[in-house]
Amino acid sequence: MRALPPLARISLVTLFAAACASSPGSGGSGGSGGSSSSTGGTTSTGGSTATGGVTGTGGTTSTGGVTGTGGTTATGGVIGTGGTTAAGGTAGTGTGGAAGHGGQTGTGGTTATGGAGGGSVAAGVIFSDDFEADTAGKQPTGWDNLINYNRNASNPMGNLSALADSTQTHNGSKLALHIKSDGTMAFLERALPSGTKHIFVRAYVYSMQQLGMGPQSDNHESLIGITADPTHTQLRFGQMKGAVGTSLASDDNLSPPMAKWNGPPIISAQTWHCIEVEFDGTATYNTLNAWSDSTLVHSITQGSDWDHGAEPANWMSGLFAYVQIGWESFSSLGNDVWMDDVVVATSRVGCN
Repeated sequence: MRALPPLARISLVTLFAAACASSPGSGGSGGSGGSSSSTGGTTSTGGSTATGGVTGTGGTTSTGGVTGTGGTTATGGVIGTGGTTAAGGTAGTGTGGAAGHGGQTGTGGTTATGGAGGGSVAAGVIFSDDFEADTAGKQPTGWDNLINYNRNASNPMGNLSALADSTQTHNGSKLALHIKSDGTMAFLERALPSGTKHIFVRAYVYSMQQLGMGPQSDNHESLIGITADPTHTQLRFGQMKGAVGTSLASDDNLSPPMAKWNGPPIISAQTWHCIEVEFDGTATYNTLNAWSDSTLVHSITQGSDWDHGAEPANWMSGLFAYVQIGWESFSSLGNDVWMDDVVVATSRVGCN
């Protein structure tokens, strides 16, 4: 065969080099990589072909150089719209080279736990219940009961019950927990994780009885508590001697001291209140704080906050086995109490 003249050979080499420059592989095809789906937004198309040649998707005309970096703007042609597609997260660097990645998938941020419907839910939620999935007239699922010191008794039991119903609900919800008592114990209980030593209990509460500024004949009433065992060893927040306060069943001690009995503050009747109770068994002197609608209404932070003498510094030790909600009165004070949007967490939930 006759050899080609030098000029013809140079022309063929030039044509072959141009063809290679338009090849998708050598220019860093951003197309296939850019198609990864961003969870926070629309799918990044990465361009129809993202050839990287004359269109400059990673070739010599690409702003990213030979490697064709997609960057945050991903300007190498039609590709790399991953910046705008990663809604809720930052677009990745997305190399426009051979792998053609369009950037790390935008995660969209941390998903907020909805939990109970009445307010924001903090991190560290152990459990929450808005009772919406329950059946009216039935005990809410996931709870045990303690009725007249009978564990998992018949519910209702005569005039005592702790059932879901719609007669009073918080924030327009469908159902709430309704506790009905003639003064005798009617509680629901739920176990806490092993090793728990510090919790916040938040509940929206509607009580037919006022707490605080009670009569001289009042003994004590329980609303929210924790207990070392399902039946007896309880720490109970509610009303003590006519004042918003706490009782400790193990030795029948109570707070506040006598000077504050039958006095303010009050938690008024027949309206919804956001009640929060902190049980802190990790504090140097174990601490209890209670808020009504974000206002502190009761606290135990030192030995002098007790009436029958100071409790030891670790007085909550061993009590974190169960949470209790309900009603009991040692003054035979009957009550109807509704609770909704209950949250138990390791940090304060708040009322928003």
